[in-house]
Amino acid sequence: MQKIIQEKYTIAVIEDEEVIARPLIEELESAGFDVIKASDGKEGLDMVLKEKPDLILLDIVMPNLDGMTMMHMLRASGA
Repeated sequence: MQKIIQEKYTIAVIEDEEVIARPLIEELESAGFDVIKASDGKEGLDMVLKEKPDLILLDIVMPNLDGMTMMHMLRASGA
């Protein structure tokens, strides 16, 4: 993927499978994005509320807090 962005955007990758997360993160970083990563829903929720990324890529089936519940909690928080 070639560098296509002019501003620096932050993308949160919330994925518990390293085999999926690693190549995705590498592609996003090579395209010029800042990437933050969490490996479960609880960690991801805390990170997103603190860091306020521009985009969230969210797995649905994860330990500690599933992606659908995390999404509903984010919406309820107004974040």
